[in-house]
Amino acid sequence: MMHVKEIMNTDVTTILPSTLVREAAQIMRDQDIGFLLIADDNTLVGTVTDRDIVTRGVSQVNDLSEISVDEVMTVKVLACHEENTIEEVAVLMNDEQIQRMPVFNDENTLVGVVSIGDMAQHLNSVQVGQALKGIKEGVHTTH
Repeated sequence: MMHVKEIMNTDVTTILPSTLVREAAQIMRDQDIGFLLIADDNTLVGTVTDRDIVTRGVSQVNDLSEISVDEVMTVKVLACHEENTIEEVAVLMNDEQIQRMPVFNDENTLVGVVSIGDMAQHLNSVQVGQALKGIKEGVHTTH
């Protein structure tokens, strides 16, 4: 069985809760990513996705220029351990309807991020299909 640590992305970008939504969007654009982790004093306090910016920001606020990410972020952060198998994490992502997950080690240190795309290369097509179906059918609106 393959473990998350074998496939996770270790190049993780974190931002502060006070970061402006505009700045977060620019970071996402510049790094070609759709997900940022939000940390305060080295503690993970939330995540923000490009979808969060659209559904909680653009659609609800006329002027995003002074809105900080703590106003649009998801605070219920589901994470996994680097020793979890990719099958375990795929099931969790399916159940919780999420596409990306922070990864921690035994010292509770953030060591990476794993996505359904990372796992797709290593799971069989049935497992990937089930995970994606669960993610696409649900609407993840935790705030």
